Amino acid sequence: MKWIFFLLVLFLVLTVCSTMIIRMFSIGIIKQGKLRNAIALTFDDGPDPLYTPKLLEVLKKHGAKATFFVVGKKAATYPELIQLIHREGHVVGIHNYIHFPNWLIPPNVLKKHLNKSKIIIKDILGADPIYYRPPWGMFNAFTLMAAKGFQVIMWTSIPGDWKERLGSKELLKRLISARKEGAIITLHDSGTSFGADRDAPRNMIEALDQFLALDQSKQYSFVTVEQLLRSGEK
Repeated sequence: MKWIFFLLVLFLVLTVCSTMIIRMFSIGIIKQGKLRNAIALTFDDGPDPLYTPKLLEVLKKHGAKATFFVVGKKAATYPELIQLIHREGHVVGIHNYIHFPNWLIPPNVLKKHLNKSKIIIKDILGADPIYYRPPWGMFNAFTLMAAKGFQVIMWTSIPGDWKERLGSKELLKRLISARKEGAIITLHDSGTSFGADRDAPRNMIEALDQFLALDQSKQYSFVTVEQLLRSGEK
């Protein structure tokens, strides 16, 4: 029993505690930008053959740029969507090779997954991705070491759009609440990950379209993470 208790405590220290400390004190991560009158929209879990193209249409309609943290295995399956994201002027980052919590991935395996995803993106776009976001924002004690060479991007706000029952009206309210200078907002363009609803992105796209059309939203530039991290006045 003592060994079980010890292993449980060790697991909590290496996972839950690491996540809390890293996120609370912003150790090795970025949660907010510096560019004035600008907001970064970010999208996780894609690309998705049904919803990513629809999302890109909405972004193009409103002249908004974004950053897509893609799952490496999905990127390999849908390279044409990665190319489309890039052609539309958006930035592609990594969201692991498979959507699996870092709490349960050994550091050597995580490093292999990141390198594999990096190679996939480079083969498609001809350039190395430099941004990384762990699934569910989960870290273990070795995540930052395994992600060395990437800029780890977290968020200022995550409205919880992966559940369909949230509805587009409530999501719109949450987007409005999240709207502030330098914010990094995390949404999801695929609903196939564990715990998500398959068609939840439909509500997200509807709410985002309405959000970007608001006069108050038009006072901001919606930019990539790369642009948001530039200091100085717009």
